[in-house]
Amino acid sequence: MRLYLGYLAATVMACSASNVLAQAGSMDRLDQVERRLDEQDKRHQAELKARDERIAKLERQLKEKGQDTGPTTADIDKVTRDILKDVDSRDPIAQTLRIPASFNPNFAVIGDFRGNVSTNNVNPARNRFDMGEVELDLRAAVDPRADGVVVLPIFREVGDPLFFRGEADGSREVETGIELEEAYLFLHDFGVPNLTAKLGRFHLRFGRQNLLHVHDLPTVDNNFVNQSFLGAESLNDAGLSLSYVIPPKYVGGQYIEAVAEIISGEGGGEESPVLNNSAFVDGPALNTHLLWNTDIGGAWNLELGGSWLTGKRNDDNRQNVNMFGVDVTLIHTDPSGRFNNLLLQAEAIYGAIDVDRESTQHSMGAYLLAQQQLNRDLYAGVRFDWTQNAVDDTQEVWGVSPYISWYWSEFLRFRVEYQHKGGDVKEEDTLFFQCTFIYGAHPPHPYWALR
Repeated sequence: MRLYLGYLAATVMACSASNVLAQAGSMDRLDQVERRLDEQDKRHQAELKARDERIAKLERQLKEKGQDTGPTTADIDKVTRDILKDVDSRDPIAQTLRIPASFNPNFAVIGDFRGNVSTNNVNPARNRFDMGEVELDLRAAVDPRADGVVVLPIFREVGDPLFFRGEADGSREVETGIELEEAYLFLHDFGVPNLTAKLGRFHLRFGRQNLLHVHDLPTVDNNFVNQSFLGAESLNDAGLSLSYVIPPKYVGGQYIEAVAEIISGEGGGEESPVLNNSAFVDGPALNTHLLWNTDIGGAWNLELGGSWLTGKRNDDNRQNVNMFGVDVTLIHTDPSGRFNNLLLQAEAIYGAIDVDRESTQHSMGAYLLAQQQLNRDLYAGVRFDWTQNAVDDTQEVWGVSPYISWYWSEFLRFRVEYQHKGGDVKEEDTLFFQCTFIYGAHPPHPYWALR
C-alpha cells in the first residue's frame, strides 16, 4: 500500500513539474515575442525619423531653389517654345489631337474687351469702352488625316476708318453681328510628304500678321499698312491653300516653304479696301507666299517672306489688283536662358490697284515692330507705321504706338497702348486698353507666345 502511495506521489510530482516547465516555456516565448515587437517598434521609429529628416532636407533644398532668381529648365523650354510658336512657320497650323471615337469638337471662347481715351472727339470709335469681340473656336479631328476648324466671332464695333478726317468718314452706329471668319478642313496627310492643305475659308498667307486673329495681334490695333491694303482686321477668303516644305536635302539643309492659294477673289467684300468683290466675278484670285527660316548663331532666328496677290476688284474683270509684300521677322532668344528675349518684325506692301477702268494707283506702306521681354510676364514694345492709301496714293498716314503687355497666364492678358497718329487725317493722341481672356480647349495662338 505504501508502495502504491509512493508511485502516486511521484506521478503527481512529475505532472506538476512538467506543468511548471511548460508554463516557464510559455513565459519564455512571450518574452521573445515582446522583444521582437519592441525591436520592430524601434526600427519603425528609426525609419520614421530618417524619413522626417529626408523630408526636411528636401524642403530646405526646395526653399533654397525657390530663392534662386534663375529660371528652371522647364521655364526656359516654355519661353523658347512660346516665342517661336507661330512666328516659326515650320508648323503654321497646330494639328488637333485625334481621339478615337470622339465626335465632340474641342470648344473654346475668347473674349476681347477694348476701350480708349482720345483727343479725337469727332470719331465715334474713340472715347468708348465695349466688349469688342467674343470668338467661338471649334476644332475636331474628322479623320486621322484631316482636322476641321470653325471660327465664329461675335462682334460689337463702331466703324473706325484708317483715313478718318471728319464726321463724314465715320458712322455712329454700333454694329453687332456674327461672322464666319474661318471654316476649313486641314488636310495634313494625303499621300505627298511635306504637303498640307486647307479647304474652305481661311486667313490668306499674305505677309506675317494677316495670319492672326484680331485678339492675337501684338498691339491693340492692327498695323496701318495692313489696314490700308488688306482690311481693318485681316483679309480672308474661300478656296484651296496648298503648303509645301521643300525637303532640306535639296536646299542645303535650309527650311523653305512655298504656299499657293486659289481663292474666290471675294476678299472682304465691301469692307475690304482692295479685294472687295461680291463673289460674282468669273475669275478666281491667286495668292502666293514663299518663306525662308534659319537659325543664326544659335541665339537668333531669322525668317524672310515674300507675297504676291493678284485678282479683280469692284466686280469688274477689267479692274486688276496686284499687291506685293515682303516681311522680316528676327527673334533673339537669351542664351543665358533668362526672360530677356527680343522680337523685331517689319512688313512692306506695294500695290498697283485699278480704281476704275482707266487709272491705277501705285501705293505703298510699311511698319516696324520691336518688342522686348522684361521678365516672365511683362513685355514692352513699340510700332512705327507709315502708309499711303491703297486706293488714293495722294493720302498718307503715320503713327507711333508704344505698348506694354502683362500676362497673368497664357489665358489672361492685359495691354495698354499709347498712339500718336498724324498725316492726311485728323491728328490724334489715343490711349488704348485691352483685356483678352480664353477658356476651353484652345490651341496656342501666335502672339500669345510673342507676348
